[in-house]
Amino acid sequence: MSRVAIVGAVQTKHQAALADENHQDLAYRTVKEVLELTGLRQQDLPMVINSGSDILDGRGISTYMMVEALGAQMTEETKVAEDGAYAALYAWMRIASGAYDLALVVAYGKSSESHPHWYHNMIFDPFYGQPMGLDLLNCAALQANAYMNRYGITEEQAARVVIKDLRNAKNNPFALRKGDYTLEQVMESPYLCTPIKEMDAYPVTDGACAIIMAGEERARELTDKPVWIEGLGTCQDAFHLGNRELARLGSAEESAKKAYAMAGISDPVKELDLAEVYADFSFQELMLCEALGFCPEGSGGAFIDSGAPEMGGSLPVNPSGGPLAANPLVSTGLVRLAECWLQLTGQAGGRQVAGAKRALAHAYVGPCMQNNLVFVLGGD
Repeated sequence: MSRVAIVGAVQTKHQAALADENHQDLAYRTVKEVLELTGLRQQDLPMVINSGSDILDGRGISTYMMVEALGAQMTEETKVAEDGAYAALYAWMRIASGAYDLALVVAYGKSSESHPHWYHNMIFDPFYGQPMGLDLLNCAALQANAYMNRYGITEEQAARVVIKDLRNAKNNPFALRKGDYTLEQVMESPYLCTPIKEMDAYPVTDGACAIIMAGEERARELTDKPVWIEGLGTCQDAFHLGNRELARLGSAEESAKKAYAMAGISDPVKELDLAEVYADFSFQELMLCEALGFCPEGSGGAFIDSGAPEMGGSLPVNPSGGPLAANPLVSTGLVRLAECWLQLTGQAGGRQVAGAKRALAHAYVGPCMQNNLVFVLGGD
């Protein structure tokens, strides 16, 4: 297989409501910026893969309205109706196979124009799940209770994730929510669905992201700092919540094992310099730290207490602030890849992890983190 690299990445400044821009505006802006960044032109693109949501876009087969904004005229254009990280996975497959040598991947979303409950309710079974009012929030609360009760994880430990991530986000010009918060402030925020409080949950966010991926020969022509996709893995758990073990993230663990094996990693804490993970809720970041092998099963609370995932710790997790700071649905996973690209090319500014050479990017789709995707990335 051909080696595949990310050679450029851009993202918008994520906001609570980008009322002055429609979906085409968001996509066009990121495409224009990433082409300028890499010195490419629209006619240089042999393939464009985009991620969007018909529901968030407000129209069926929404990609037909996006072709010009994506720069996909007269070229191979494909839509992946998942998070943007899955579009990057699709691009990797096409480039690694040798079928293409270059790809533009774009993801965009304006969740401010709908309500997260109604959007996420449509994920569930139309005969049983939807009439019960299931959505990502109340299902995550079931998961949080199962996890906390089994392993003795406390709400205070989940709150420390919020404090860490929003403090990190102060150095991220793209983040929506950021600042210095105390444990008392997080604990006193109102409950959304016990044990998840308002500050434990992601903010409604609008935004977009675009990256350029290339095969080895083309990558070296375009940049002297390619960021290689050294390993990846994906795995999907059962759809119905009653058919899986909610207290642990089995599909995330299997995804990580595949990615580590491909990248030749045996000890992720020692061999990775940072991780950008997609956790909508604070307790899920603790669960992911266990599933990704950063700490033993059931010790996510002790891991955050130790300071290991802090900036300056043994393995910084979400230096950008992660989804608790900005969660532009459909773009969020692709933003994790963009953030790792910034880190590994030394362009992350105030959130830069010193000497970063290897990073992990994680994304997911589905209720209670049903389907997980893990990338291991390395500098040249």
